[in-house]
Order: sequence, then C-alpha cells, then structure tokens
Amino acid sequence: MTTTVRDSRDRRTSHGTDGTGAGGATTVVLPSARRARSPWESAPAVRTVRRAPGGLRSVPSPGLLGADLACMAAAVALTGGDGAAVAASAVVLAALNGVLGLYRPRLAASALDDLPALAGGGTAAAALATALGAGVPPAGGLHGWIAAGLLYTVLACGARGAGRAAARSRWLGRGARPTLLVGTGGHGRRLAAAMLDHPEYGLAPIGLLDDRADAEPAPAGSAGARPGGEPAFLPVLGGTGRLAETLLIHRVRAVVITSSPAAGPAACPVARVAGSLGCEVFLAPEPGDPLTDFLPLSEHVMGFPVLRMRPAPQSRPTWPLKRLMDVVLALAGLLAAAPVLAVCALAVRREGGPGVLFRQHRVGLGGRWFELLKLRTLKPSDSHESATRWSIADDRRVGTAGRLLRRTSLDELPQLWNILRGDMSIVGPRPERPFFVDRFSAAVPHYGSRHRVPAGLTGWAQIHGLRGDTSIEDRVRFDNHYIDTWSLRSDIKIIIRTAGSVLRPGGS
Repeated sequence: MTTTVRDSRDRRTSHGTDGTGAGGATTVVLPSARRARSPWESAPAVRTVRRAPGGLRSVPSPGLLGADLACMAAAVALTGGDGAAVAASAVVLAALNGVLGLYRPRLAASALDDLPALAGGGTAAAALATALGAGVPPAGGLHGWIAAGLLYTVLACGARGAGRAAARSRWLGRGARPTLLVGTGGHGRRLAAAMLDHPEYGLAPIGLLDDRADAEPAPAGSAGARPGGEPAFLPVLGGTGRLAETLLIHRVRAVVITSSPAAGPAACPVARVAGSLGCEVFLAPEPGDPLTDFLPLSEHVMGFPVLRMRPAPQSRPTWPLKRLMDVVLALAGLLAAAPVLAVCALAVRREGGPGVLFRQHRVGLGGRWFELLKLRTLKPSDSHESATRWSIADDRRVGTAGRLLRRTSLDELPQLWNILRGDMSIVGPRPERPFFVDRFSAAVPHYGSRHRVPAGLTGWAQIHGLRGDTSIEDRVRFDNHYIDTWSLRSDIKIIIRTAGSVLRPGGS
C-alpha cells in the first residue's frame, strides 16, 4: 500500500494504489448517514476537497457587522436622528455588539439567542451615540431612543434570520467546511453521521484519524442501515502522526476531537497542531461526560455537545491593539527616558570603559533568534561565557553602577528599541539564550510552548517575583498560563503592576 501526494497551485490530491480509497485508507461504516450526502463517494480513489474561504460561522462576521450597521442607521434615521447621530450610532453599536459577543463564530446561530443583546445594545447605542453625535436627543426624547432601539432589534433579527437561511442553503449545496474527526469509536461515528445528515451546521466530515492499530471497518448493523438504503463509508486516513499532512492534503478547515483529553492523551498536541495550521478545533465529549460539568456548553451538533477551542492570541481581534500599544508605549518610553538613558550610559562608560550596549542572541516568537539590547553591567570573559553562563545576582564583576542598573531594571531600557523593531512586546515571556533554551526544552515540560507569543520586557512570571535565579518550572507555568488566558486587559494589568514594582522603594 503506497501513497503519492501531488501538489500544485490550485489543488492537492492523494492517490491510493490498492483500491481501498485515498492513500489506501481503511474505512469505517457510519450509522444512519444518508449515502447521497457522502462527499467522497463520487471519487473513491482520487479526492480533492476545495478549501472554503472564511471561518465557521453562520454568517461571516463582516457581513453580520455590515447588516447591523445598516439596520442601526435605518432605525436612527427613521426615528428622527440626523446624519451625525446615524454615524455615531453605527460606531457605538459596533463596539457594544463586539463586547456582547454577537460577532463570535457559532455553529448554530439563532436570532432569538441574540434578541436580548440586540435590544439592549441597540437602545444604548441610539441613546449614547445620538447624544454624542447630535448634542440633543432625537425627536421624542427618551421615547425616540427606545423606538430606535426596538426598530433596530426587529431589523437586525430579520437580517440575521435571512443570513442564517442563506448560509443553510449554501451548506446544503456542498459549501460546508471539510472536517476531520479524531477518533473512530462509536461516539465519533455517530457524530460524523449527524454531521452528514445535517450539513446546516457547516461541518462536512471527510475522514477520521486514529492511532489504534486495530481500527477495523465496523459494520453498520441494525442501527446503521436505513431500510432500502446503503450505509455511507468514512475513510480512516491514518494516525495522528499524519495530522499535518492530512490537513494540508485534504484542505481541512475544522478538526473535531471526539474524546476528552483525559481519555485521549494525544488530544492536546492534535489541537495545537491543527490550530497552528489555521483550522478551527472542537472537542466533542460524549453526552454525559463529566467534562461538561466544568465547562459552559453553548454549541452542539444535533444534541452532541461541542466545545470550541479558543483561537491563538494572534488570531483574536484585539491582538493588533497589543502591537499598537507596544509601539505607542515603547516610543513614548524612549523619548521620556532619553535623559535617564544618557546618564546611565555615562555611568556605564565611566565604570567599565567603551562599549555601553550589550548585544546578545535570544529566542523569541516561534523559536526565532533576535539580538537583544541591554546596558552593559559587566564584561564577560569571552563570547562563550556570554552565551552559556547563567547570570548570578551577586557576580563580583558587577560594579556599583551595574548593580544599581540591575536592581532598578534600568539596564533593560534599550529593549524598548527591540519592541519598536517588533522583536519583542511590552508584555510576554522573558526571552532566553539559545543555549539555555535547548537545555530547558529537554528538561522542563512545556518550555517550548512559551514561544507561542513574542517575548516580553515584563511578564506574568516577573510580577510574581520569578526573575533572576528562580525556578524555571515555575516561570514556565506562569508564562503558559499568561498565553492560555491572554487578553488586552491582562497586558494592561501586568504593565501597571510592573510600573508599581519599579517605582516602589527597593525596585522590581
């Protein structure tokens, strides 16, 4: 059994040579799935799956946003608002609806689910934006605001319902996203069958992955075949070791893990790899799984609970604001600290001679190296010592000026230039030298996961006292917690706490 992969600009195909399907895959018989909706049966040996644009959502967020803005503008205009009120209401509404989560992707969106948020957001937007934009309430005062909010709610619900119907129509016409299921147990087969029978959820299974060597074709039995119909076949495309290859060959847009992490140790690596390749990742525990008691369930596929994995920080809509904040704060910091930097540079020059700046390779986002800048507080014997010696706070070669710079963290100020260049961020895991990254990656679990975001000038670990000669395992745990729970608010919190620590007597 052999597999040949051919790539081109427009398509990627996989050829099987033994007649068992693409790539010589085995098959699993799906219960209660209508044969007419099997997306692979028209070409069992050669299959190409078209990558559909956009994410998994009933209506694309840009379309939803545009519809909401049009509805808000119409509602304000029809209730007496002027042009300024119309423009201001649109801006306020977009912000409010974003905060209320109305633009988050969902498998089965319902206008009725959004009704309370639409009514509240629309009324608040009409009131606030009219006051800001026009300076006076619209005709009718408070009643006008309420009327605008209610009219917007009716229009927006209608637009969302129409969008949902259009999306359902598109998915029934084979527009659903190619989906890979991980796990071939009974739960996985039942879930795949539900997806095939109900394409309105936007998920079209194209195959399964399973690491078990005994993954055999399963007969449909009495629960599988419909009277007078034939069962559908879903190929097992290999084990999780072929995950990346399978995702690229079949242009998969969604991955559904059909067991909890406790039951499937490979679930976490699968989720990380799939997420890094741009797929939406779902965990589908069995109904009644204790996991569902600990997590809020807001989505389902025909009653099967589905948990959506949070997107990576870089994929969230607020991530560009982090970069904007970095640039603004770094530029302002460099300008404000210029006199302090000049004094520090003179002190370093006087104490240690020429060579004020210290340059050293560090590891940042994605494991890439960059050249980190610091004010020199001691002179290493040679480049090997610089790269491999662990810094010790009471090194005898650190002079009075160097000790003061280290205690107050003023030696880190040149890293504001690294931030402006994009090598680092204000907040993130502190970068380490390549020599120690190799050592710690081999010895400390999840050390490499710190490189999922840019390195930082300060971080969650640092504000908890984990700096200098402290536990690497503790730092890794705090750094990964920061990444897993990242928000712009957490960055602001860390910056404020860092500033307070630096300004407090005794330094940071």
